[in-house]
Amino acid sequence: MMLVLALVLTLGGCKKRPYTRIAQIPLQVKLDWSALSEADVIPETLKLLLFREDGTLQAQYEISKDGQMLGLLDVGTYKAICVNLTDRVQLLNANTYESTQIVAKELSLSTGTLSTSIDDITSSLIYQPGWIYSSSMPEIKVGDPAITDDKNTLSTIVMPMHRTVKVVNFNFTVTGLTNEIQSVWGALDNVAAAVNLPESKILGEYQAASPFRLTPQEDGTLAGTMLIFGNAAETNEQLRNNLLLQFETSSGRTITQEEDITDLMQEAEGDDVVDIYVEANLEVQLNAGLITIIIDWKPGSGEDVDGH
Repeated sequence: MMLVLALVLTLGGCKKRPYTRIAQIPLQVKLDWSALSEADVIPETLKLLLFREDGTLQAQYEISKDGQMLGLLDVGTYKAICVNLTDRVQLLNANTYESTQIVAKELSLSTGTLSTSIDDITSSLIYQPGWIYSSSMPEIKVGDPAITDDKNTLSTIVMPMHRTVKVVNFNFTVTGLTNEIQSVWGALDNVAAAVNLPESKILGEYQAASPFRLTPQEDGTLAGTMLIFGNAAETNEQLRNNLLLQFETSSGRTITQEEDITDLMQEAEGDDVVDIYVEANLEVQLNAGLITIIIDWKPGSGEDVDGH
């Protein structure tokens, strides 16, 4: 009797038990640049952040501008952010999808772009971020959770890329003693220093000033271009976009000018991609042995300002 019972137990233990195997599927990421213009400078490589369904970071990849195969991933739901980085920006709070930010690095006045005598800048100085492009996807389905075999079918996603910076163009028509001007630096106050990447939304609590340089053009004008994440003054009516210009003259003098161009900047409020043209006539005069620079702003851009 005991022998029969032992045999039954042994045979029962050899019965094949059912199990569920987690399928893994390769994920192909493609980048769509069709929304950009010919003027855009598309980066060669970008960073792809892959997040789990709960929003926590799973992995980071360096991918080319054409996209990349990420390899095998467990079947399930993911989130992703794709962005290029320059040496003038950094990622913050990238441990979760919702909190991931791109922030412009701080710039010291001692770098030589602006004189340390300038005390009219109320914000900290930041670098221009450069040409930054990004895309975010809050839900990516990799495979079908109902499938539990080993068939490595391919999942493909297409991430539409967009420009994450705005372009501000400055143009000055110069008359008078034009040879007196050796160089011109400027700074625009209360621009946005950071962007929340999942929402592609500027963070108004990070406002700063960003410097740029005006250079002579073939047509005799002074022109300069700056790239910014956005305008922090759009998020807070108490903030003003003050344009600070610093002229270095051949006589060794430094002349500073300041003008409020908030209204001009806010004409482009809400646009994702915009060129803002700030134009003025700039006249250099010699009065009683002193160089005077008079800025005649175009209609809607402010009143005349004298600098002595």
